[in-house]
Amino acid sequence: MGGLLFRKMSEWASMVAVLLVIGAGFVPVLAAGLSPVSSMNTGDLEKCLLFTIGVHVEPLGLVAGKGPGYNDQRLFELHVQDLRLLAGMVERHGGTLVVQAQTPFTRVAASSGERVLSDLQTRGHEIALHFHEDAHLGRNPESQAASTWAKTMTEEISFLRLAGATKIRYWSGGNLYPGILDAASAAGLDVMSDYKNPHSQETSLLVLGVNPWRPSDGPSGDDLTAFSEHSPNGRIIYLPDGSYDPEGFAAKQTIIRKGGMEAYFHFLEESLARSLRDAQPDRVNVFHVTIHPGEFTGDPEKPYAILDSFLSRNVDPLAASGSIRWATFSQMADAYTQWEETHCNVNPHSTDASGGSSSAVSDKVEWDSPRGSVPSNVRPSEGFSGQCFCTVRALEIGCVLGCCDCGACSLALPGTD
Repeated sequence: MGGLLFRKMSEWASMVAVLLVIGAGFVPVLAAGLSPVSSMNTGDLEKCLLFTIGVHVEPLGLVAGKGPGYNDQRLFELHVQDLRLLAGMVERHGGTLVVQAQTPFTRVAASSGERVLSDLQTRGHEIALHFHEDAHLGRNPESQAASTWAKTMTEEISFLRLAGATKIRYWSGGNLYPGILDAASAAGLDVMSDYKNPHSQETSLLVLGVNPWRPSDGPSGDDLTAFSEHSPNGRIIYLPDGSYDPEGFAAKQTIIRKGGMEAYFHFLEESLARSLRDAQPDRVNVFHVTIHPGEFTGDPEKPYAILDSFLSRNVDPLAASGSIRWATFSQMADAYTQWEETHCNVNPHSTDASGGSSSAVSDKVEWDSPRGSVPSNVRPSEGFSGQCFCTVRALEIGCVLGCCDCGACSLALPGTD
């Protein structure tokens, strides 16, 4: 029964992806050097917010007690479908994803001949590394040498290449390790974002805002002083997430639990509005949203409809007016490098009233709205980290969403995060 349902869903997903492309008259113009910022001068970036959607592919199956993860071919294929659906939807809005993957997903893709990463890269999306150090380096990874980190990150990059990706510059992860910048640079990477404490899921005002910079040193646990200081000679470009409220940033599951997915997307809308307000005409300004395969799917008949609506209502009008331009993380970094050439004496990462990140908590978002009713297509199941709600399709292969800190479980019962 499960196999039959999965085959039907696979056929449906493929058909939907084709219909979306045909119905929108989409031609993959992003692939041939026609990316949104490829021909843009920094003078064209006045009060413009460079925008993208990052996708974190978690190391499902590498952590003991968390289930088979991507070693279960059904889950792997399910998330491959999700990536293709997300890419097709974003392309209809003229945009790009930054898909950040790691083993075992990349290992399974390489061994099975699945070319989703290669296909997405050809269509203009960026493929990058998402690095969960505890999954790849074991317990207490911060105690290991930078050379060990660099070797392991290089191995992870090699699996991305075996899965068909090239030009890998960006990574996320390693957020507590003082030597992360040296290790990443040794592995050939030069662009980073998505700082948060992996244990508390919290971030800091020191690394929020809209203006990129070159960190002077890596984070030292919760001490981000050196990491948030700009060094003109730094080898890594850091792209802040945007002008998010740090409390809301860390409370994703609480927001969803109390107010549903709609409350969280309201939080994203408010964060986008603050980021637009903080954008400066003499700087490169960036903002992005991070999601996961299988997250925010909602109604299986209309997968990712809430994200589609968010783009239609918020991003499309701003893109049409020139206030937002789609760009991958590497393109954002390139825009920043170009800006540096004519602003060598300007500190790009200012946190005062004129620096672009002062309003990150100036107007709190109210997300404590009554929790909506559970959709009819969702039912409770036992998860690895407690009881959670998973979609019917996930239940066909066991409850794997919500088993880690990736936030992939879109509806959680009170008392679970």
